[in-house]
Amino acid sequence: MSPRSQPTAATLDLVVPGLLGPVPAPDAPPQTPTLDLLLAHAASVTDAACGDLPSTLLARFGAAASAPYALAADDPVWDRAGWWLHADPVHLRPDRDLLRLFDARHLGISRAEADALVAALNAHFAQDGMQVHAPVADRWYLRCDTPPALHTTPLAQVTGQHIDPYLPTGADASRWAALMSEAQMLLFRHPVSQAREAAGRPAVNGLWCWGGGIWQPPAAAPSRVVGSGPLLAGLAAAAAVMHQPQCGERVDADLDAAGDRVLVLWEALDDALADRDPAAWAGAANRLERWLAPLPAMLRRGSVAAIGIDACDGTRRVVCGKDLGWYRRWRLGRRRPSLVQRAAVR
Repeated sequence: MSPRSQPTAATLDLVVPGLLGPVPAPDAPPQTPTLDLLLAHAASVTDAACGDLPSTLLARFGAAASAPYALAADDPVWDRAGWWLHADPVHLRPDRDLLRLFDARHLGISRAEADALVAALNAHFAQDGMQVHAPVADRWYLRCDTPPALHTTPLAQVTGQHIDPYLPTGADASRWAALMSEAQMLLFRHPVSQAREAAGRPAVNGLWCWGGGIWQPPAAAPSRVVGSGPLLAGLAAAAAVMHQPQCGERVDADLDAAGDRVLVLWEALDDALADRDPAAWAGAANRLERWLAPLPAMLRRGSVAAIGIDACDGTRRVVCGKDLGWYRRWRLGRRRPSLVQRAAVR
């Protein structure tokens, strides 16, 4: 085969929020020689626009707002019209003179509870040109007839935190704060929340709104995506690219086509951080290590041209085959920082 007719090597864009913690040292630290090697030889590029997972995925697709794409995945028959925000149901817990936010992952909101709460919100805000839609019981969206001038913060950055530093800013921030205060009072007083509290369950007493915009075809896309979550699924569908919900056992099973530009989303480490579970984080790191184990050999022989590792921390790390020229020295025990050391709470 002539050089011109040789197939193009695959490239891997690995998005791993939570990879670099911060996390307390687990009792049983993960063993991650492949990850340690890749991170040690990676060239780092600052990418301030990719400081969180939604922004990172949107950047990979050349898209502007997460809510409409996630909504398209959660509600496939939605007409793709209008300006939408995420309006995630949350539990707000008083902590001294502040409010601490907890997301819906552990609230166990039923379909009936969601329908009742959304109906009350829509009746209250009909005159304000806003409508809540809950295609999934614990993921809600808000349509605004007039898009507000707001700068918002993704829910994942606020979970477990006091909300004050993360409240929306912008020209419409004061009006928006008043509307959300009304929503909090309505939700707090609603029979659904009262019944939950009477049963010893946290009330659904707030909305966290973020990621607003309109749906439009993405400007860019990988050739294939692997991973779960409504935003990734919605972006893949909008770009008409192949979407595989789960990874295989090893990376070589997921990079099986020459010329592939594959984006893989691995969220298990971030989920463990959100739950403040160092043991779960270590287990997720061990699973990622097993999946990545064949990659150094694939890079050295040229079947993979490069891997980009994005921990959604504002820095992109890129490794090419030529960067692993010291692989033999690594095999002989050359010391380098471990993943646990890189991710440790400072």
